[in-house]
Amino acid sequence: MSIKTIFIDFGGVIVKTPNQNAIQRWKKILGWQDSPEIDQMLAEPNESPLITEICLGNLPEDALWEKMAEDWGVRPVLIKKLKQRMRSKQNLNEALLKFVASLRSDYQTAILSNAGDQTRQLMEAHYHLDNYVDEIIISAEEGVIKPDPKIFEIAMQRLNTTPERSLLLDDYEENVLAAREFGMQAVQFIDTQQAIHEVTDILNHKE
Repeated sequence: MSIKTIFIDFGGVIVKTPNQNAIQRWKKILGWQDSPEIDQMLAEPNESPLITEICLGNLPEDALWEKMAEDWGVRPVLIKKLKQRMRSKQNLNEALLKFVASLRSDYQTAILSNAGDQTRQLMEAHYHLDNYVDEIIISAEEGVIKPDPKIFEIAMQRLNTTPERSLLLDDYEENVLAAREFGMQAVQFIDTQQAIHEVTDILNHKE
């Protein structure tokens, strides 16, 4: 059965993840204090309890910035600049977005993201990603996160599709495996060229 709907992850796919070397440099230059919880969140966001609570909608995203300011001993003005830097449009994966835009004439497209309560505004008002996809599904608004199959069920209902006719592009292996277990096709994002090649191969393989 041919693919009808393509779901694309946001963090680490559409938008680039923070550069760990740059973060460590800034910490050293500015004398930021060590914080195991914040350091884990930046290095392994998918394993961070704090990020999980934010993505479930149990904590507002502002709680994260407040904790960073407190644990790192950073003045609010610097936190504001860090937030702006992380939300820079230069972080967008323009090549992938161009590919996603090229799919819309033949497929339904949607963003399916584990993300917090401010992410829709970021996606739509700042990045204008609603111009690239038909639907945006954010975990904090649904109260469930990938790899929980419940969020895939929500995605199927929202796009009026089925697992057999759906494909997920995600950078986190556990989410890719969960999507396949749910019955979807799935590609793990390693880099842009690889992802586009693998997705195109699946789309061209029509039964």
